This record gives sequence, C-alpha cells and structure tokens, in this order.
Amino acid sequence: MSYRIAEAARIVGVPATTLRYYEDIGLIDQPVRGANGYRAYDEADLARLRFITATKNLGIPLTDVAELVKAFDVEDCSSVAHQVVEMVAVRLAETQTRIGELVALAAQLQTVSARLADAPTSGPCGEGCPCATAAPRPLADRRTFVPLTRGPVVSAADAPVIACSLEAGAVPDRIGDWQALLARAVRREPIPGGTAVEFVASPDLVAEAARLAAAEQDCCTFFTFTLRMTTGHVRLEVQAPEDAADIVAAMFGTAV
Repeated sequence: MSYRIAEAARIVGVPATTLRYYEDIGLIDQPVRGANGYRAYDEADLARLRFITATKNLGIPLTDVAELVKAFDVEDCSSVAHQVVEMVAVRLAETQTRIGELVALAAQLQTVSARLADAPTSGPCGEGCPCATAAPRPLADRRTFVPLTRGPVVSAADAPVIACSLEAGAVPDRIGDWQALLARAVRREPIPGGTAVEFVASPDLVAEAARLAAAEQDCCTFFTFTLRMTTGHVRLEVQAPEDAADIVAAMFGTAV
C-alpha cells in the first residue's frame, strides 16, 4: 500500500512540510513518485519516519538522528536500541543539569518579583528604586521557596507542598551529586507513588545515599525516602504525591 505525503504526514504525526524538509537535508531519501507525479510512501518509509519522529521527540539532535537512521536501515534492532540508549543517557544528563539551573533561575525570578512588588506607587524611577536594583545578590547563601509544578503549589489543605527551599546556588551541585550516585544503580522498578533504585552495597554508597536523602527531604518535604539494606544490596525508595511524579522521574529515573 502506498500513501501520499499528506497521508504519510498524518499517520506519522508531523506536518507535510516536515517530510519535505527531511528530504531537503538528506535525512530521508525522496520517495518514488507515482504516475500522477505525487510522492508515494510505502510501509517501510512510514516505519523509518516513525523512528525519526520518536528519536527527534526525545530531543536528540537531527545530526545524531541521521546516524541512527543509517543504523535503522541496516542493523539489528538490539544494536539500534543500544545506540539510542547511549544518546538518551547523554540527553538525560543534560536535562537533569538543566533542571538544577532552572530551579535556581526560578528562585531568582521569584525574588525579583517580590522586590518589584514593593515599588512605590508614585514618583520617577531613580537611584535605589526596585526597577534599577531588582536583580538579587548571589543566592548561594539565601533560602528560597520555589514551586516545582505549574498548578497550585498546594492542591488541598493537608497536601504536601510541591516546592523546593534549597539555596538556589546549591541546586546544580545537588543535582550533580544525585547523578553521580544514580549512575551506580543496577536496577530500577516502579513502586506505588514513585521509584525504587537498587545498588550493590558498599559503605560509601550507603553513607552517600543517606546523606542525599536527608538533605533532599529537608528542602523538598514532599519526598519520602526509604533506605533498605540487605546482604550485598541497597534499595532506595523514592515516593512523592501524584503531582510530583514527573519530578521523581526526572531526578531518579524510571524502571526500564
């Protein structure tokens, strides 16, 4: 069965202009044309386009997607999947670092907003007015309280606050510490309300997991951490309210 470009684009979930762009940059070969002169996409073309769309939606750059497409056309699925996993790991590390940067920026913006709200109701701007001095001093030694969801910070009177009070300047380092610890994980599995991460036991790992869990719970009180130790294994369980599920996944990963 063959499909015109509009049909193929609709099935794959992208605009027809995107398919033409992929042809222009050499990401895909131009499909054959029927007797009527229209592009004709077959099932193999659609499979390739679905793969491109899926990998691109993960934030993988098109230059890397192009390399993956070459592998998709000639290599076994397991080999292609391994390459995608490696690129996703890079993207995940970048994203987790960016989370730390964005939380720190949110803290700064929140502070600026509060200072500007105190601007006088009359008189011109001048030396010392909030408009000229809105940018806060370095926040490394200041406590902040930054909402981490788009909706209301508190959804019910007895609900935990989905927010972080970590010193803004310390957020990237905290994310980096978690990344270093979680890189040693040997297994993940879903649990009610969160994720369980398992490690091979060692004294330094147990100490670091306990330190980070205690520090994280201090600034993000919506988290619940449980550390279980058995012979040769350490299990860190991370749970949070449903509204914070994306935060758990972003910071601690999900089961594969």
